[in-house]
Amino acid sequence: MKGRFPWWPDWQRKKMAYAFSSQKQMDIDRFNAICAGTGLPNIHQKSTFKFKDVADGAARFLGHSPSGEKPYARIYTRLGNPNTEYLEKVLFQLECDHIIDKALEADEKQPSIASLVFASGMAAITMVLMGFVKPGDCIVVGNVYGCTDSFMRFLQNRFGVKIVFIDATKTEEVEQAIRKNPDTVAVFIESPDNPTLQLCDIEGISAITTPEEIMLIVDNTFCSPYLQQPFRLGADVVVHSLTKFVNGHSTSIAGAALGPFEFFSQYVYPVYKDFGPTPSPFDSWLNSLTIQEMGIRMEHQCKTAQRLAEFLEKHPKVKRVWYPGLQSHPHHALAMQQMRNGGAVISFELNGGFDAGVSLMNFFARTDTPMELAVSLGSVISYIEHPASMTHAVVPEADRLERGITDSLVRLSVGVEGFSTLAHALDNGLQLS
Repeated sequence: MKGRFPWWPDWQRKKMAYAFSSQKQMDIDRFNAICAGTGLPNIHQKSTFKFKDVADGAARFLGHSPSGEKPYARIYTRLGNPNTEYLEKVLFQLECDHIIDKALEADEKQPSIASLVFASGMAAITMVLMGFVKPGDCIVVGNVYGCTDSFMRFLQNRFGVKIVFIDATKTEEVEQAIRKNPDTVAVFIESPDNPTLQLCDIEGISAITTPEEIMLIVDNTFCSPYLQQPFRLGADVVVHSLTKFVNGHSTSIAGAALGPFEFFSQYVYPVYKDFGPTPSPFDSWLNSLTIQEMGIRMEHQCKTAQRLAEFLEKHPKVKRVWYPGLQSHPHHALAMQQMRNGGAVISFELNGGFDAGVSLMNFFARTDTPMELAVSLGSVISYIEHPASMTHAVVPEADRLERGITDSLVRLSVGVEGFSTLAHALDNGLQLS
């Protein structure tokens, strides 16, 4: 239904003029330079900030801040903090550097994209949705993380929001779902999805949602801005769990969301302000520090993952490997169009079923192996887990199986330990399975 979002026409003008790009990823040297940054701020570990005088305080509460400062970021840390503000600026550059260049060249007077950092990835997702959804709306949802899935069901059961789960890797299913549900306000996808690593055609889906004034929200956690920049492909909102590849060291939980400036400033930020899903200054500082070498470590992790996927594909104990960098992956060609490379996460099914998976994971639960049995991903440490009983246990079994999350599926997040070390350990573990 057109006309539902007052900010949509201006955003679409900017989206078509500045966001779409034939260059799918930023130049790698430019990316690493932005990550490294300059002038990482001191830790502003404080809850409140001193005003110069009454006029200064009144102006800041109206959102009027000195040049170079984010509005509200020097009032109270729930509203913003210099450390969070710095991280938001870096993430904005990594996802939107091409937009900045084009907008400046066109002498654009109003901001195009806003960036917000949250206390977790799920906080980013829930706050974006709470910024616009209302009873009677419909959200079309692809294959998503277990907690995203359960929150969608919560919206449906508690607030009367219709949730339509589909296989969004099939673009025609997105189109059919929208046609059958004229009250659709958003399509929410992951690409690659968690944990089967199947891809959605972001640009193809955008071609369907954009004319219908339907927000396309892309969870970019598995790629990070290093591998994929969804605004270039037609996304309207991009969300991240910074806990994963952005932090990369399992030292902090945080999330981020970026989207149309008017939508975020007038609708999402008021929800953010009142719900209070704010990261601590120290967590934002940690993420700003670890982001500095993100491109370098991810390049190493991805190269190792490619070799490990090829190794696992030939292993007699392995039934099937899901990795976008393999030519056997059903969406390999799409991955090479949308992503810089195949990524650093591998999923695979074992010939021995659930018992073989338990044996393999218990092997890596030992302290003498170069991998950990843990449910996160994106760290310099390699993690292995069992989605059916762990990350996706909240998803109903029938839905899990339909999405390919079988009892024998294992998810592996590749760290920086190196190919030979990880391949040797995997072989030893698989021989026991």
